[in-house]
This record gives sequence, C-alpha cells and structure tokens, in this order.
Amino acid sequence: MPDTPHITVHPVTAKGGRPVTAHTHGTDAPLGTAYGLADVVEFARRAGLHDPESLVEQDSPMIVWTGGGPDTWI
Repeated sequence: MPDTPHITVHPVTAKGGRPVTAHTHGTDAPLGTAYGLADVVEFARRAGLHDPESLVEQDSPMIVWTGGGPDTWI
C-alpha cells in the first residue's frame, strides 16, 4: 500500500491553536500552528497540495482533522 501524503490538524492545545503536520514518505513534519481555516489552507499550499481551499471546503481525505473538525478552534 503506497504512503498517501496528507495534512493532519491536531487538537487545540492549552496555549491555543491547533498544530498542523504534513505526512509524506512515512514521516510527519510540523508545519506550524493554525488559528483558523486560512492558516490550514496556507500550510496545505506550502506543503504542495493542489487547490487547498477546495480541500478544506470539501472535507477531503487529504486533510485529517483530529480532536474536532474545521469548526473547532477553542
């Protein structure tokens, strides 16, 4: 089974924001902390995902939400 690259948005931290990582080639790399959907879109863009705005809007499997969906920021 090939390794499918994706972005993971982790649960909100005690300090606020949600850590975001990119998974590719069997490795997770931190991208930063997102404080809203615009941050997730920008991190996905920087990670090389095509059309990141639609990936967030369409609930794509390329973006994995843990600890709450795209409406959870606090």
